[in-house]
Amino acid sequence: MTRMLLLLMLCVASSIAVVPCYGDEPIKVSDVHLQLAQRHLDAGHPFWSIHSYRRALASGADNPNTHLKLSRVLYDVGFVDQAISEMDLALKNASDTDFLHMEMGMYCLASGQLQRALTEFKRVLQLNSGFSYGYYYMGEVYYRLADYDHAAMSLQFAQYLGLPGFDLERKLKDLGWKVPQSPWQDNNQSYCLRQIVLDNKSDAEDVQQRLADGELFEELARKFSKGVEADSGGYIGEMNLTSMPDVFARKLADVSSFSAPLLLESAGEYIIVQRISLFEPSLWQKRVNPTVKNGQYRAQETVNAVRGKLVPKKYALLSGVYHQRKYADQRVQQLLDIGFKSYLRQRGSGSHLRYEVIVGRFAEYKTAEKAGVKIKRSGLDYYIRKEGK
Repeated sequence: MTRMLLLLMLCVASSIAVVPCYGDEPIKVSDVHLQLAQRHLDAGHPFWSIHSYRRALASGADNPNTHLKLSRVLYDVGFVDQAISEMDLALKNASDTDFLHMEMGMYCLASGQLQRALTEFKRVLQLNSGFSYGYYYMGEVYYRLADYDHAAMSLQFAQYLGLPGFDLERKLKDLGWKVPQSPWQDNNQSYCLRQIVLDNKSDAEDVQQRLADGELFEELARKFSKGVEADSGGYIGEMNLTSMPDVFARKLADVSSFSAPLLLESAGEYIIVQRISLFEPSLWQKRVNPTVKNGQYRAQETVNAVRGKLVPKKYALLSGVYHQRKYADQRVQQLLDIGFKSYLRQRGSGSHLRYEVIVGRFAEYKTAEKAGVKIKRSGLDYYIRKEGK
């Protein structure tokens, strides 16, 4: 009776329907708060979600997963420093995974902690040398540190792994930066591999076609591979030819890094395998080129001039983050009704998919806040997030 009364009080205080619990399984207060946090998030109320996550932590759900979820909401509403603190707690007690370090690196990059961000992205690539976004974001950090050689190297590895150059490529081209065509060193005995394991040839050929159409190997591996390394984008790591099955060793013996993926058959399975390069920072230093005054590079004086004209800080004005598209569309219409045009930005994928309602971007915080106050007067919430350096 006491247990049900407690649940009733919590539910009434949070304005949700009471769902009775039958059987001998005890009802945990922390579980109620976790459910409330997700409901608030789905309804587009991130600040209430933060409140519920903190109550869940205080009532017994003090574990890496709760800290991770809380950090994501904090980051989305612009409280980056708090997000970093929560992610630190998650990393402290969680297994050492590429995705956690990737998120921490992005948080540190957003807050301007560039050296910490660089450390995190390097750790991502030490754990998974096939993580294309790890290379890309590391390139962004190097760019902001004015280390354009390493920024270009990072970008090239991301592109060899299948990721487009996006804005970083444009910025480096504006500076005239170039790197060696093959900024790695193949070892004839040690092979760094990634793979996608499939049940039949038809599925394998379909995935091969999707690779040819430009889809990322790592994303297809996470979605379709039956291998134990699927969550790591199919990344296996280093292997010696002598430790591989004969069919692998024969086919891979003369293959260079980043060659087209091969389709192999073994024990009734169809395996798309690609040789890539191991992340070796010590080798990069030997490969980078100094800036020279010729047709391929800009003069150092010009580079220095460009450094002083980097894009200023920008502030994004948001009015809601939603997991369901229909709620995001409703907020866009609500904003339009009060005279604000907005648009949606999709972030994440799978269970982490969310839609941000972006009202606009501003050069100064006070300008963004002025627009936000008008939104607030109409009964809608808003928050401001600093984006970029």
